[in-house]
Amino acid sequence: MPRHGKQALCGLAFFLAFGLAGCASKSEPEIPERKPIDKQKLSKIYTEMGAAYLAEGQPHIAIKELQKAIDLDPDNAGAHGSIAVLYEKLEMEDKARRHYRLAIKLQPDDPRIVNNYGRFLCEQGEPRKGLKLLARAANDRLYVNRWVPMINAGECALKAGDLEQSEKWLRQALELNPDSPHALATMARLKAKQGEYFSARAFLQRYESRVKTLPPLMLRLGVEIETALGDEEAARSYRLKLGED
Repeated sequence: MPRHGKQALCGLAFFLAFGLAGCASKSEPEIPERKPIDKQKLSKIYTEMGAAYLAEGQPHIAIKELQKAIDLDPDNAGAHGSIAVLYEKLEMEDKARRHYRLAIKLQPDDPRIVNNYGRFLCEQGEPRKGLKLLARAANDRLYVNRWVPMINAGECALKAGDLEQSEKWLRQALELNPDSPHALATMARLKAKQGEYFSARAFLQRYESRVKTLPPLMLRLGVEIETALGDEEAARSYRLKLGED
């Protein structure tokens, strides 16, 4: 064998021996331990995603995310509260009620959950129970949007025929949020029901100035108000918008 060939083999042998020696001198690499999944944290993320999809009008995606949140953490009150709202929107009242109950049991002091459950009960024809919860949420001084349960209480009392109670709640809501279209619209309806049509007109006009278009319910209210006040031209204007004239 040529000399340079022998040198190459010797070099290769040295390389292999060096490599083996190097491997032998090293300990086995440590495999890092996998951190356990924080199920509560992940559940909260899915809850936020589900709520976002719900707000965007994508309930079929929202329900999947919220169910994942509940599967990961059955004690996640926010997930139960959000999925209850979703089921309510889908007109699946039995499921909505079950999740509202779970949410309020898990977190009885969350004013958003209390408000939503109270509003739901009012919609289900249970104003006494609903108003009790709405009052609780409205009286929570730490709740930034206290005017929301106040409006819902005003709406609930109006449907139940308690006009005095309705006005009390709506005026409190307007003190906190004078530009709330929902509060203004409900006050206009209330005043019309009380026969105070000039006041009803004023609230309706304030409402009109804060929305782009009037829904049919408020257009019909406009017809009622202006007819009662004897302004046929204004009444006809509302009818035209309804497509009735």
